[in-house]
Amino acid sequence: SDFPPEWHVGPESRVVVTGALSQLGMELILQLHEICGVGSVVAIDDMYPNTRRSRIDAVEGRLKYLQRRVPGFSSFVVPTFGIHPHPGLGEEVRHERMGRSFDVVERFRPTHVVHLGGAEEEGRDEHVDYGDIEGASPFVAGGDSAMMRRFTRSLGMEQVLQSLARDNGRRDDGGAGQPRMVYVSSDEVDDLSGVPFAPSPDGSGGRRPPASVLGASSLAAELLASYYHRRHSVFSVGLRLPAVLGPFGRPGSLLHDLAERTVRHAAGRNVDGVPPYHRDRDRYVLDGMWRRRRGAEKGEMEQIVYVGDVANAVLAAMQYGPPGGASDAASGPPLLRIGSKFTASMRDLAESMERILPAHDQSDLPSSSDSGSSSSAATSSLHVHGISPRDAARNRDLLGWAHYTQLGEGTKSTLAWHVLNAYPYGLPGGVPSRDAFQGLLDESSETLSFMNLPCASGCRWSGMCTDSPWDDVARVTREMTRSCKFVIYTVDLRPSLDRLAKQSSPSKRAGWDDWFCKIAFVSSSSKLARSLYPTAPLLEEANGSRKDGSWSIVVADGSDSSMPEEVRVLPKMTPTLLFDDRVEKAIFVNHRRVILTTDQAVGVMMHLEMKARKTRETKSVKDDEKNVIEVKLQPRAQRHSVFFTNRYSFPEGYDTSRARNLGQFVMTGVGAPETKDVKVQVQFYEQAAHLTRINMQRSPNYQEFFQDNLFPFDFVRTTWLVHELRSEAGRNLRCEMYEEQALWGNPAMEDLSIGYVLARKKVRSELGRKAEPQYEGPEEWHPLLVPGEPDDDAAAGRASSPEGPLYLDYLEDAQKVATDSKGAEFHVTFLPQKSKSEKK
Repeated sequence: SDFPPEWHVGPESRVVVTGALSQLGMELILQLHEICGVGSVVAIDDMYPNTRRSRIDAVEGRLKYLQRRVPGFSSFVVPTFGIHPHPGLGEEVRHERMGRSFDVVERFRPTHVVHLGGAEEEGRDEHVDYGDIEGASPFVAGGDSAMMRRFTRSLGMEQVLQSLARDNGRRDDGGAGQPRMVYVSSDEVDDLSGVPFAPSPDGSGGRRPPASVLGASSLAAELLASYYHRRHSVFSVGLRLPAVLGPFGRPGSLLHDLAERTVRHAAGRNVDGVPPYHRDRDRYVLDGMWRRRRGAEKGEMEQIVYVGDVANAVLAAMQYGPPGGASDAASGPPLLRIGSKFTASMRDLAESMERILPAHDQSDLPSSSDSGSSSSAATSSLHVHGISPRDAARNRDLLGWAHYTQLGEGTKSTLAWHVLNAYPYGLPGGVPSRDAFQGLLDESSETLSFMNLPCASGCRWSGMCTDSPWDDVARVTREMTRSCKFVIYTVDLRPSLDRLAKQSSPSKRAGWDDWFCKIAFVSSSSKLARSLYPTAPLLEEANGSRKDGSWSIVVADGSDSSMPEEVRVLPKMTPTLLFDDRVEKAIFVNHRRVILTTDQAVGVMMHLEMKARKTRETKSVKDDEKNVIEVKLQPRAQRHSVFFTNRYSFPEGYDTSRARNLGQFVMTGVGAPETKDVKVQVQFYEQAAHLTRINMQRSPNYQEFFQDNLFPFDFVRTTWLVHELRSEAGRNLRCEMYEEQALWGNPAMEDLSIGYVLARKKVRSELGRKAEPQYEGPEEWHPLLVPGEPDDDAAAGRASSPEGPLYLDYLEDAQKVATDSKGAEFHVTFLPQKSKSEKK
């Protein structure tokens, strides 16, 4: 409130943030929305490293997060040169034809510009480990920060300052109305810039430490700010930052990977129920990790500040101006040191994290050779201390700011974010580390941002979910299915429903129907529910006991028009908690379009499992021409299909990498209109595919390796689908698909969400290569047997009929999702369908 009114940040502000997807950029944009209610935020970020996997991770974990959480997130720009996009791509082509080259102030007319571009450069000459493909990025070179990264930071800084200078030249107010500019620098300017501003730390006047990349480039940014201030009256506020701790750290940075390592070791390796989130690579070996950052191996002390505090300081600096509203060109632009009183070594932080989340297996703890020297005994070549009383007082006087997050509190919040990022859908109760993770999340819940989902979905940690009508339904259906091995179910929540269109015929084979429960979920306002349960007391007492044909009718409170999308679609997409734990598989069918008899269901079940083969075997089979041949079968792991539905193929030349084509396919299949919200979802998927595929500034070697640079959407139509309920891999896949649909909330468009999630998992290499058949001809994991008459033994998979069994080849499209601790493989499988155009 003490800032000049014209510089306040509020709903009418228009803010440009460069480096928007960096750790500080993410936190700042969230605070702009949550604290200030800013109505318009333009984000600029180069999204490096620009490998396929890194791009889709940035799109999913950061860009989508901001777009869905921050209503004012109005535009996103991926630059090629500094902060400027390529003049020959996309919208820039039209602007160039109009003679409007990119100028950040002229283009977006901001009230504030926050320049964080280049902030991805880690301190202490840290080389960010981008994984096995580091050679694909022009921003790394032989383990050191490449010149490209140094150049782009200075270039982006000057482009912002030039734009502000040109804007001042067009004004007649002497620059008083200039957009406020804030940029970040580093406290390494003091000691590691290569320029001696003061006597050496020990007072001896001896040799100083060599300059760091961050120290030198930060000094260059400060010099540019000073030059433009003196020559062009461009007012800016610079903030020198120490090491920053918190959520949204850069993957591969030491602080990020120390937290990742802690969570990985706490969860344990090869523990049943723990998804294989972390890659088993040497990046988590401490000996190698310490060498990434200067002084970490020796235990040198560093000042540490929490990212939320830094973002709050940026907000204050955005509203700061010198007394009287005019800057003094002789004094230079203001420069403030932002920090905290806390100092620690990287070793201290690692040990603190391990105390909060101890390793599940003691062999995962650092060995004596790994632990190195104690930080308390280490001698540092730098004079490192907390923020000085003078700087703390200056920050309070000019910005009204002081750090408030304790180091221990910030460490816990950071670890909680990593837990939620690694295991967003919770862990089974039998996982030893689950209670420790749950306690940490409970303690840090106020600092975490997450999307609530219904508790009945089984897709959230305790305390992070909401009640829904399915809670009461689950109590009924879990009791109903206690003796069932399989469940066939349908969902129809229309108020107009008076009867179920198609029944599931029983089998004449003895005992087969005893394996199944057949359940129909209907709306409490439907005609069918009111006819079967005419009174509220009867419904409460007898829900699930009455039938319509072969279906047991279970009533849920609400209807398809009154339920939000995450509630409406829950039983179809994630029925994990709706049935008893002894149920192995649940088959959803759309009763209006699909008939699934008991015999058909048994045929499907028997061919979605494949037992392990421990030794080589010889087998006699018939090939496609019905000739008997002998084949040699190699040992193999046990295989399970965790998700099975229809997938459509198209004629050659049809572009399955276009989200627009996928959206049209889904809308046509379900008869849904193309609403504004559907367009937004499709446009985001188009953007995700484009950003993942674009080869700008990718190395030729990388482009050659990924010649098939596609974003392969799966065109599925889930009129029926099979869920494996006793698999954590299956549960996590269901939750990922369900969360995607709940996030966008477009009714009846779940097949669009599913198609995108499967494509995303392929880009991330979370779906393996197709499981090739071992020979030409029918084999357990290759065909799907279509049952014939009840006396046809081939229908039971026991023998061949005289004419040979009928098969639908589908499992050649199987793709591995995960491998459990016992070596069993879990796959996604499809029943291929041809589009109408292909059938012709």
